[in-house]
Amino acid sequence: MDKKVTIIVPVYNAGENIEHCVQSILKQTCKDFEVLLINDGSSDDSLQRIQAYEKQYPDIFKVLSHENRGVVETRHRGIQEAKTEYIMFMDNDDFIDEDYVEVLLNEIETSKMDIVISGYRRANFEKVFFTIPSMDDEWTKYRITAPWARIFRRDFIVENHVQFLKTYIGEDTYFNLSAYQYTTKIKCIDYIGYNWYYNNESVSNTKQRGLKPECDVLIVLNEVNKIVRDRDGELLNYFMFRHIIWYLLFSGRDASSKRFMEEYRRLFKWLDESGYRNKTSLFSNKIKSEPFQNRVFISIFYRLHKLGLVGVFSKIYCKG
Repeated sequence: MDKKVTIIVPVYNAGENIEHCVQSILKQTCKDFEVLLINDGSSDDSLQRIQAYEKQYPDIFKVLSHENRGVVETRHRGIQEAKTEYIMFMDNDDFIDEDYVEVLLNEIETSKMDIVISGYRRANFEKVFFTIPSMDDEWTKYRITAPWARIFRRDFIVENHVQFLKTYIGEDTYFNLSAYQYTTKIKCIDYIGYNWYYNNESVSNTKQRGLKPECDVLIVLNEVNKIVRDRDGELLNYFMFRHIIWYLLFSGRDASSKRFMEEYRRLFKWLDESGYRNKTSLFSNKIKSEPFQNRVFISIFYRLHKLGLVGVFSKIYCKG
């Protein structure tokens, strides 16, 4: 193999945003990688833009194109087309620090892991909105479940048939929690080099708000429930509660109080019927990488749930 890493970038109507993604790749201190730019049936000039980069840098970029299949099938194609020992994912409007590939590649080669996880920033070119750090603890792998900000050994993914889930939201959560079932060779490192670009018009900032039926979080969690092996694990239980509470707080802000309560009852009924119990305290050392503010939010909501006061909360919180 000529290169060690393949960066898989699904491209769909990226427009000029693909420029800062590609430019950040070109600035990498490590050159031992190639990039698959996979056009997913774009209707704008994205294909022409990435073909220009392929022509200018044929040793770095390879362009593939197919009809619109969605990000899940596009990433799957990238995994199959990659010929390198390791793979990474990027979204077409994100950007990476100059040492990003070098740090993650060095770590996975030195430690002989199947997965190495790092932190990330939510940012644009003017400011950093928040930072999600990675620490060397078990909770980090549950907290950071995006497909990016990490590097995988490709054979591990292929041999265990680890795949993304075809769903409206949470396809990456399923992918990573699936991967965790097949290996203990996972390392979380204290490094941040991935920048998740903040776009106020993005799907996560528009379509996922308001508790819309098509954004059903249980589609993912039901599938995760089928594959997890340590159902009684404290961190998995905390993850399930945290995931649902965070979804209610994020998406439910723009919903009506009535809609919020419908969804709250449905989701907490699922937690109860599935046998999940939150046994993690606010000050638990097992979630040391969880920011204290997040712990407080989860703890308060859970206490409101136990006291039967979520209905009162929803009338104050919801503005939809």
